[in-house]
Amino acid sequence: EMTFTPGYTEEQNIQASDIVASETIVFSMGANRNQAPFPQYYVNGKAFDGNRLDFMAHPGEAREYLLVNAQHNVHPFHIHVNRFQIQEMGSELSTEKYPVLKSVMDFDKNSWRDIVVVPPNGRARIWVQYQNYTGKTLFHCHFLAHEDTGMMATLFIGLPQPKLLAYLWSEYRDLMLGVAGGILVGIVLFLGVLGNRRRTAGYEVAEMNELKSKVAD
Repeated sequence: EMTFTPGYTEEQNIQASDIVASETIVFSMGANRNQAPFPQYYVNGKAFDGNRLDFMAHPGEAREYLLVNAQHNVHPFHIHVNRFQIQEMGSELSTEKYPVLKSVMDFDKNSWRDIVVVPPNGRARIWVQYQNYTGKTLFHCHFLAHEDTGMMATLFIGLPQPKLLAYLWSEYRDLMLGVAGGILVGIVLFLGVLGNRRRTAGYEVAEMNELKSKVAD
């Protein structure tokens, strides 16, 4: 006879105090008939690109993600090599008109999952615990047709040193340009003030020497 035991203890449940950041993940679809594949599927408005870093996390931390589905169909969210607990689910659609939604949105906060069905015109709020793994991984819609046409994103656990600057540039380009521009303007102003002071000091020395020569005469 087989005996099943829980994979995790109650003490390992994620607490609100463990959450270090909250991010939103939006599943959407494009309908551009002039673009292949058709239709297009996106995560946060972007089609999948394996060379891009979409999300970052650090080993040992817990993060909150609000999964948003603004479409009239479901998207089963699946994350690789990590576990999460569902905290909230909801839909703008009526469970009386669509009784199947009751089972879709039924969950246990203390259960560990690696997949959750995000209801149509709805949301799911999850807490992810990052443990026992570092490096690049993925999350995606588990419908093959959706993930293969763009509804997938990269996740890096730990900061990859070779790609750190590229990631910071892609995520914070405007901020970095603003800071660099401010520093450059500050340096120019400082050098200008310093040059004026030196020129003023030179004029003062010349004037004093002229006065001394007049007195001596």
